[in-house]
Amino acid sequence: MLKSSLSEAISPASVRRVRELIGPHIRRTPLLRATAPSPVDIHLKCENLQITHSFKARGALSALHAYRRFRPETWARIVRDGVVTGSSGNFAQGLAHVTSELDLAYTVVVPDSIPEAKRSQILAYNPRTRIVKVPYPVWRRTMISSSFSGLPGFFLSSESDPYVSLGIATIGLEIQDELPDVDAVLVPYGGGNLAYSLASYLDVPVYAVEISTGAPLSASLRAGRPTDVAYERSFVDGIGASFVIPAQFERLKDKLAGVFTVTPQEIAEALSSLAFADKIICEGAGAAAYAAALKHAASYGWRSPVAVVSGGVIDPGVLLHTLTTAAGQPLTAPIS
Repeated sequence: MLKSSLSEAISPASVRRVRELIGPHIRRTPLLRATAPSPVDIHLKCENLQITHSFKARGALSALHAYRRFRPETWARIVRDGVVTGSSGNFAQGLAHVTSELDLAYTVVVPDSIPEAKRSQILAYNPRTRIVKVPYPVWRRTMISSSFSGLPGFFLSSESDPYVSLGIATIGLEIQDELPDVDAVLVPYGGGNLAYSLASYLDVPVYAVEISTGAPLSASLRAGRPTDVAYERSFVDGIGASFVIPAQFERLKDKLAGVFTVTPQEIAEALSSLAFADKIICEGAGAAAYAAALKHAASYGWRSPVAVVSGGVIDPGVLLHTLTTAAGQPLTAPIS
């Protein structure tokens, strides 16, 4: 039985309690050994097979179920006014699923460049979702401030809410249970909460992976402070940005073992390998950690690394284009 309270700090006890809380509502995703040739056995944590096809569902479920059970005042506000969030797509889908199940009003602020596949999926999970499209600078302010003026409802941040982080950390618990000798975990870096949650929970090195067309974490770590970079759109929409969230950077910077940068071409090749060798379909961001593992496993001397395949929501046309051009020129041009 769950205790009557739940610590908001990431610890083995709190993560196991959250896993018990959300266990009936999520999938224990498989941990598979990649079949493509590699100097070491790279394992794939297949969060593309999670409900709503992304690890983000863990955080959405954890937060709303924890607030309902352990924070009655906050839950009363959520029931009265609904939930608001900011997202580039995957957290919006996870939260759409949960708010539909719990019959809650739901509004999501998205960048106006959101792929149609992700916008459609948000509405598929919760047709009553209010989707507010905003220019990228407005969406950036929303993500940094965890707020959006003029909208009623409790703002649930995908990047800083402690219960969201606890839900994400359950990925680490499952990896530990199934692969006790794991010696490195690689995760794609978008907003940063996946990297933060796993680095806070696991006692093995956790590496963030960025895309070369927008790698603000690498630049910020070099500068020792949040730093903007140039950003170029590609077929990879779940990671890559011009900025880091300052609060996320401050709490994460000393937890990571390192940061890798991979190119769109390397991600495309990893995505192709996952599709044809492992029969795994994922989005571009979902293949980024695997691309970095293939690139660095031998030189770092890992024996049992895990790459988190973070999501599987990709437009069929983008997937087809990526697979058919994976051996061609770098994929840096915007794809709509």
